[in-house]
Amino acid sequence: MRRKSVYEGLLKYTRNLRKVRIPNRIYDTITKNICALLKADASILFIYGEGAKKLKVVSSYNISRSYRNLAEEDVKIANLSCERKRVKVVKDVKQIYRKSGKTVIQLLKAQQIASVVSIPMVVDGKSIGAINVYYSSPIQTFADRETAHIFAEIAGQTIAHARATDELIDKKRTMKGINDIGKVTSSSFSIDELVQNLLLAAANLAKAVSVKLLLLDDEHRIIVDAYEYKKGSTKIQRCIPAEKLDEGLPFEVLNTRKVATISNRGRLPHVKKKQKSKGPLSAAGIPLMARGKIVGILILESHTRASFSKSEIDNLKLLANQSAIAIDNVALNKKVKREAKETALLYDVSQSLISTLDFEQLLRNILQRLKDTFNFLNVSVLLIDEEKQVLYTHASLVYSPEDRELRLRIGKDGITGHVAKTKRMYHCQDVTKDPYYVTGIENTRSEVCFPLLIGDRLIGVLDVESSVEDGFSQDVILLLSSLSAQIAIAIDNARLYAETKKLSLTDPLTSLSNRRSYQLFVDAEIRRAERYRRTFVVMMIDFDNFKNYNDRYGHTAGDIVLQKLSKIMKDIIRDVDFLCRYGGDEFVAILPETDASFALDVAERMRKKIAAQRIQPKITLSIGIASFPHDAREKSKLIDLADQACYEAKQRGGNRVIFTFKPKEER
Repeated sequence: MRRKSVYEGLLKYTRNLRKVRIPNRIYDTITKNICALLKADASILFIYGEGAKKLKVVSSYNISRSYRNLAEEDVKIANLSCERKRVKVVKDVKQIYRKSGKTVIQLLKAQQIASVVSIPMVVDGKSIGAINVYYSSPIQTFADRETAHIFAEIAGQTIAHARATDELIDKKRTMKGINDIGKVTSSSFSIDELVQNLLLAAANLAKAVSVKLLLLDDEHRIIVDAYEYKKGSTKIQRCIPAEKLDEGLPFEVLNTRKVATISNRGRLPHVKKKQKSKGPLSAAGIPLMARGKIVGILILESHTRASFSKSEIDNLKLLANQSAIAIDNVALNKKVKREAKETALLYDVSQSLISTLDFEQLLRNILQRLKDTFNFLNVSVLLIDEEKQVLYTHASLVYSPEDRELRLRIGKDGITGHVAKTKRMYHCQDVTKDPYYVTGIENTRSEVCFPLLIGDRLIGVLDVESSVEDGFSQDVILLLSSLSAQIAIAIDNARLYAETKKLSLTDPLTSLSNRRSYQLFVDAEIRRAERYRRTFVVMMIDFDNFKNYNDRYGHTAGDIVLQKLSKIMKDIIRDVDFLCRYGGDEFVAILPETDASFALDVAERMRKKIAAQRIQPKITLSIGIASFPHDAREKSKLIDLADQACYEAKQRGGNRVIFTFKPKEER
């Protein structure tokens, strides 16, 4: 009854596998973060279910349930972006719902949706879903395609890794049922204890002078371990088996998957002639079968011909069946624990992908997790300097700042240089005997290094060191190889994100900060000034006669002048000051911890320097100045006052500096 309930429990867990769901918090994080990233007002996340061909809404942000239930066209938009694997922009949502009736139109108005952008999530070349982001104001163009693509790619990878985590939960539940079965057949999960119990029991059941157990990898037909017990001995010993799987008794058992006996060794066709006169006269081979595979072969030998009776063989078969389940459980338990550790590591890496796109923080998270999981001596990421063709240590858990200054020549210095040249993994089992190794950390005994590749392009190497000779198992090497590919993608994505973020805050013509960057800077400066009770000044700067210059010489010449004059202004202000192109020929400067007197001095130097340039028609500056908190405490009011003062300077003929504009009745 106990065994039956165990199997029923296992079947129950198997049936429940499909009921597991990815945690909603991951979906919610994606929908919320993409709105923040793309400055959108709302979002919906669509995912293809396992084996399903239709998209399903799994999460939304700032979208009503009523709209979600009726927004059929939104699903079509998402489907289209998934099929084409590219961003789909709908400038006017009302147009696609014009035939859907008043209810949907009313919902659109209530939800304040004007435009929608659908971004596909593509993993390994396959669309797994899409993210629709919504804007309350109509958009004519969508400039953040690259940013959206990077985020969607990371979100897709995170969902894929989360699904892997769900599979781990499935395996854990299945493992519980398997463990229950193991308790029926054995009280131990120690392979040594199981083998000892098996061999001693087999020796007691049959008249044998020796009992051996060959543990097998049935798929690859290899012996992975061997144990032996000899009559009169007090303990079980590991041994190097004399048997081979392509001859003799093991060959018969493997091919027939049944019990094989030798009543007269000399008549066995697969035994070589020189061996027929040696050793025991009779033997029996009992297969240990579990899940349709041979996990081991129990071999008993006797000095008596036809030594093993039918009842002994039957008892040995029963013992082998029970032991096979226990041994297989041990192997499965070990495998699941390894996979659990590996999946947890993959999940942590995926969490790093979505929790931060900061390049430095991302590397620290990944390296620390690798070191904690496997107790490595050191983990380092070395990146390639394309111009100088050298490797430099960008991130390491052990190397000192001096060590990080070292440059390794590709193909010439160390194991990392060798891997960078060949673009292939290299495993050094003993650094003292390796021709490529160069002395690094004192306690290093073995090392494994992987190329970090994006396609065929090398971006660096992942180098892992151990304090143990031959300290990397094949399972660990396979995992690190898989992780190196993920790390390469993560590093490249973080780099692309950093470049994209920089571009989004920079004016492409002058290379100064742009208007969006101004909003971020002034917010931070207001917080700092309020906290420490400091002052700062905002200067609105406008070129006089710039339109005349443009009209005479053209926009290309005008752009050159803008570049030249913006550099002059940048050179005049301090390093701590901020200067941005606000729009057209308007610029804004912020001077932290500055009073009116200092600001006037800076503005006058700037005005005179520009006026002294040999440009015809002559270009000068009109500058308006407002101070915090004397003139205003709100950023919008502050910039408005500076703008009004600048306007008054232009009205008075330009080429002058005016402090905060005041209406006549307030003067």
